[in-house]
Amino acid sequence: MHEFSVTRSILDLCQQEARKNGMSKVRRVKITLGKFTGFSAQAIRYYFKQLEKGTACAGARLIFDEVPIRIKCPACDHKGTIKEPVFVCPVCGSNRLDITSGREFYVESIEGE
Repeated sequence: MHEFSVTRSILDLCQQEARKNGMSKVRRVKITLGKFTGFSAQAIRYYFKQLEKGTACAGARLIFDEVPIRIKCPACDHKGTIKEPVFVCPVCGSNRLDITSGREFYVESIEGE
């Protein structure tokens, strides 16, 4: 359910940028979404469809660039990706991992006319 409020923020941002840039119609919105955020691209798409009606974003295509969770293990210096919720180094078994990516969440670009 927390996707509803972030989707509302995405829609508000898109409408604000469309007005600022003289766009009457938003066609595509590219979103960078890290796996560690816990946000679901599917849920964001669903809420966007519910909220877009009657706005410059109606019918806009959402494109997600999903960023995996990348880690660095301070114990053995291993660098790689992991699948949540297992936060254990696949090489040495240490549970002290530095997360180097996967927390990203932002609108990368907005295209329109």
